[in-house]
Amino acid sequence: MHECDGSPSAPDTALGVLSCSQRGNAWVITLGGDLGPDALAGVSRRLDDVLDEGRAIVMDTKSVTSADPAMLSLLVRLQEEASLYVAAPSPPVRELLEAAGPQSPVRTVTSLGEALDALGAGAS
Repeated sequence: MHECDGSPSAPDTALGVLSCSQRGNAWVITLGGDLGPDALAGVSRRLDDVLDEGRAIVMDTKSVTSADPAMLSLLVRLQEEASLYVAAPSPPVRELLEAAGPQSPVRTVTSLGEALDALGAGAS
């Protein structure tokens, strides 16, 4: 069984992943807290499971309080491998994405519902 198995998962704040669930044709990964190198390694492992499933990914980042610059590399890699939306970027995540400039391939939206609608997964 994958760690992201379609049902809401228990929070694993040590890894920065607050929840992981399926919504229609998308995985919704809610991240939070300080996404330093250790947490990003955990997030990356969790996302590798999701990528194996071949679904779209929505990363809800409104609860991220700090983000290592390596997060930008992770997001760019994910965007190349899957249909990715970063929903509700917190100020630290927004700063990372702004630092990448307009050439960044990472798509952002203001809310989880907007991301799900864009993917055809519906906000229900």
